[in-house]
Amino acid sequence: MQTIEILPDSIHASAQYRATCGTHHATGQTPGQALDSLEAELNTTIETGTTLVILQRFRPDPFFTATQQQRLRELMDQFQTAIAQGTTLPQQTQTELETLIETELEANIQRSQHLLQTRTRND
Repeated sequence: MQTIEILPDSIHASAQYRATCGTHHATGQTPGQALDSLEAELNTTIETGTTLVILQRFRPDPFFTATQQQRLRELMDQFQTAIAQGTTLPQQTQTELETLIETELEANIQRSQHLLQTRTRND
């Protein structure tokens, strides 16, 4: 199974979203445009099968709060700076970052379960 992640794009001024699958990426004004562009590339370069699309909107919710999002951004900025400088984060900071990443992953799972339950009740 291939996984496609769609994120707001801060690299290209003209594109608002970036879709990524492994080393392949594409941009677009909307998540759908970015996904369509990437799918067109993937269909010509790799075998396609089951695909999981993850669209990160980075909005706070009951599963991952604004405070957690802000702290994760701060830690990721520190992590990127450390990489650029060829250093590593202090162990305590690294542990906090890893814990927040795991918490965000768990929030995504809980959010997906909630959406599935809501959809099942409405069908």
